[in-house]
Amino acid sequence: MPQALQSRSGSGLVTIPKEYLERDDLLDDYGEPADKQLTVERLDSGMYVIRVCEDDGDLPEIRECPVIDQLASQKAQQLLSENVFGQQQGD
Repeated sequence: MPQALQSRSGSGLVTIPKEYLERDDLLDDYGEPADKQLTVERLDSGMYVIRVCEDDGDLPEIRECPVIDQLASQKAQQLLSENVFGQQQGD
């Protein structure tokens, strides 16, 4: 569901839906967002990734995310099925 980009101190602000926070165990005992550090990285125009820092401050590796792995595999299969001229093998 789209959200409005809000302004806070000159930066853009969006909220993470509570159901997502709950799914990732990011709510405290009172159902409020836990005290966690997050990072936001820009991947491309209009695309961002948010990662929750580990308790020791480390970030989970993007390449270890199953969704990223699946996308990379799909792209690799696409590239393998095309020859250097962009034609499908067997054409």
